[in-house]
Formats: sequence, C-alpha cells, structure tokens
Amino acid sequence: MSDKNRIAVVEDNAPQRMILIRLLEGEYAVAEFANGEAFLAAPAEFDAVLLDIEMPGLSGYDTCRRLREGGSEVPVIFVSAHDTAPERLAAYEAGGDDFITKPITAAELRHKVAAVVQQRQRLKDLAAQSAFASQAAFSAMSTMGDLGVVIEFLRQGASADTHDALARRLSEAMAAWGLRGAVQVRGNGEPVTVSTEGELSPLQTSVLDTMRNMGRIFEFGSRAAVNYAHVSLLVNNLPTEDPDKVGRLRDHLAVLAESADIRVQGMDAANERDLQKVGIAGSLAELRGALTRTNQRLVSNRLAGQRHMMDQLESLARTLASLGLSEIQENFVGDLVRETLDSALQFFDEAARGEDEFSEVLARLERLAASDYRL
Repeated sequence: MSDKNRIAVVEDNAPQRMILIRLLEGEYAVAEFANGEAFLAAPAEFDAVLLDIEMPGLSGYDTCRRLREGGSEVPVIFVSAHDTAPERLAAYEAGGDDFITKPITAAELRHKVAAVVQQRQRLKDLAAQSAFASQAAFSAMSTMGDLGVVIEFLRQGASADTHDALARRLSEAMAAWGLRGAVQVRGNGEPVTVSTEGELSPLQTSVLDTMRNMGRIFEFGSRAAVNYAHVSLLVNNLPTEDPDKVGRLRDHLAVLAESADIRVQGMDAANERDLQKVGIAGSLAELRGALTRTNQRLVSNRLAGQRHMMDQLESLARTLASLGLSEIQENFVGDLVRETLDSALQFFDEAARGEDEFSEVLARLERLAASDYRL
C-alpha cells in the first residue's frame, strides 16, 4: 500500500485535469474526477482536494459546501480563472482553505498543496496530543459561562504589552467558547495575525484583509467577522442551530474586539511616548553639555580678565614710580585707575551673577530629566 498523501483533482476540463495530475503524481497519489458529483460519491479519503470552481452541474462552491456538511475537514484549494475579492470571499464562505489562479505554475501548485497537507498533519498531531492549550488557560473560568471568558480576557488583556500577546489572548478567548477562526491586531508596525488552530491558512489571511473594511459586524452563514480600527476577529463556526447563543457570542466578541482596540491604542501611545522620551533625553543631554561648556568658558574668561587687569595695574604702578610725577599728577592718575578698577570689578561681579544663573539653569535641567520632564 502506498504511503503517499492522497490528492483529489476535481476538474471538468480534461487537458487541465491532466496537467494538474502530471504536476503532482511524482509526489502524491492522485485521483481524478470530472465533476463534483463523482468526487462526493467516492468512498476514499484524501489529504487535500484541488477543486475547480466553474463546472457543469455542481459548482466547486456547492461541492465544497456538501463536503463540509458531511463533516469532512480535508483541505480544499479552489482553482479559478478569476482572482477577485468576491471570488475569494465566496471560496472562503464555502469552506475553502486556499485559492490558486489559472494559468497555474508548477512551483505555486506544489507549494500550496504541500502547505495544506503539512498543516493538516500538524493539526492532526495537535488534536491527538491534547485539546487546545488556550482552552486550558480559561478552564478555571468555565463554570462562569460565556461571561467568564470576557472577564478573564479583560483581566489578561490589560496586562498584554505587545500586539502579539494581545492577539493570542483574543485567540484563547475565542477557543474557550469553542470557536474556530483568526485574529488580526493592527497597530504601529506590521499586523499580527493568529489562528485559533495554530496556523493561518492563506485564504483566512486574504479574507481578513478584505473584510476589515466591510462594517463593524459582518455575518455570512456560520461565519462572522467583527471589525474595529485596530482589531478584526474572524469566526468560522458560529452555532447557527442556537440563534440565542449566536446573539450572545456576537455581543461578547464585540466587547473583546472593542477592549482590544482600546488596548492597542494605549500600547501605541505608550510606545510613542517612550520614543519621545528617548529623544527628549538626548536633547537634554546635548543642551546640558552645551550650557556646561559655555559656563566653563565664562568662568575661564572672567578669571583670565581679572588676572590680566591685575597684571596691567602692577605694570602701571611700576611705570608711574619711574616717571617722577608730582603729587598732584600721582593723585590724578590714582583716581583714574581707581575708577577704572571699580568699573572692571562691577563688570566681573555681573559676570559672576551670570555664572550663577547658568548654574541654576543646569540644575533645573537635571531636575527636569530626573522627574520625567515635569518642571
């Protein structure tokens, strides 16, 4: 018995079907079907399905819906000649996992098939090991019902200090309600996207990006999206058989998204303040350095001026003694020197007061830096 993963190719166009088979048969056991009815009637289980959208009879969308209604979780990659937002939304609503556009390249096809097969295996392994780890985080609140999950998220979300941590708290809350889906948190930097099932399918990412602009709450069948400016929640499995519970969950999801949106704004504002503080601290350091150097030059210039003046006075005294001046002349020169000296001393006193003012400014800058920039 072959141990290759089994791939179903459902394509009504025979040449296109043959191309897909040839590209995959080296790595996988490939089964071919000309229409959706034949595929759904096949008893075999597959690890992935390549499903054409435009087929006579059952379309690819209808085929996928019936597959999901039967309980199958096999990954489905839709194949289409058109790549538009409505096409991708319809593929996601029908239960698809990925989307590939014709004409198909070998590298893209093999990459997408390998990705969904590996993801399916990882999910199987995870399910075999334990239930979702995120549900365990909320097990203590289970007796409080749905509202307990909201309370626990509000408590834990308030302590989340990164976008990634907040996205995981939201994912855990959704999983605690038994909801499968994805979370996207958008703030300063790259968006953070997390799935409740461990990994995000490419189609989920595409749909999240599309639906973030489709209104606050958008429902389509068992799926729903809740959007705020910085947060989007995507749910894949609303319990539509219980409308009352759907209503409660919708309200709870809106509370989670709104509180997370506020938290993102708070985190971004805090990060912005931190960046500003770093810039202010650098500017203060430069200013302190400049003022310190200026003050040092003022002190140095004052002391040099005082020394120069004293040297000149001593030189003048020696010169006067050698001139043989009369008493009247000596008194006149002495009075003139004293007036000049008094003016110079007054200037030096003013310079000293300026130095004191510089010292006070420096002290205030030090206090400003130490008190988180509050004067």
